[in-house]
Amino acid sequence: MKNIIFLFLLVILVSCEDDIYPVEENGILPEQEQIVETPPEGLKLKNKYGLISVEYFYNSNGFVDSLVSTDNWLGDYSTKKYIYNEINQIIERRYTEVIPNDPQYNKKEITYYTYNTANQIISSLTYDKNNVAIGYKTYNYNSDGTLFDTSKKVVNGNVVQEGSTKYQFDTFRNPYYNIYPKAYRILNFVNKNNILVTEYYSGTDIYTNIHTLEYNSDNYIISEYISNMPLDTDDRRGFDYY
Repeated sequence: MKNIIFLFLLVILVSCEDDIYPVEENGILPEQEQIVETPPEGLKLKNKYGLISVEYFYNSNGFVDSLVSTDNWLGDYSTKKYIYNEINQIIERRYTEVIPNDPQYNKKEITYYTYNTANQIISSLTYDKNNVAIGYKTYNYNSDGTLFDTSKKVVNGNVVQEGSTKYQFDTFRNPYYNIYPKAYRILNFVNKNNILVTEYYSGTDIYTNIHTLEYNSDNYIISEYISNMPLDTDDRRGFDYY
């Protein structure tokens, strides 16, 4: 009789534990398996023109697959390729940089990203072209989900202050916001809107850059001019979309 009672209590205990602690499979909790992220609605950036020109290509999931960036002054160029998992998290970024005039400085790197169950990137590990680990970083987050960084202040999805530099924004969608998954946007401080004013200190003097923006009928920027920039900088930009 005692054995029967013991077995009955054991079955109840195991059953309760199963209810309290969901079983993980492949490192993902059951309730998270179906959460596949989709891109924000809106236009997708095709090209960015200027001193630095960038062409964007897209994965079948709607997020950026790869890009090619060219320095039209120096002739240098770089590429980035993004690898996704089954729920559209970026788990790997492959980066190359080619400097024709100084090929000894060419780069080839791979960065791997690790996530927690809240869809936040908590660490990254980078290897060079010789498969040697050259960088490991861990990341922490504020209670509002923004990345913890004492030098930056984020309000409504925009970096309004970075050190002594302050920014003002319009109310329209920043085209870069549409192309990356949420966790990657947060990690890289991709603004939700477009910068209108940059104000910064140099010594005791305050300098202001005005961003003059032109929009298309969908309220996406098609041109940008930044005032008071040094010579040979990326101060005039054009954009087109898919």
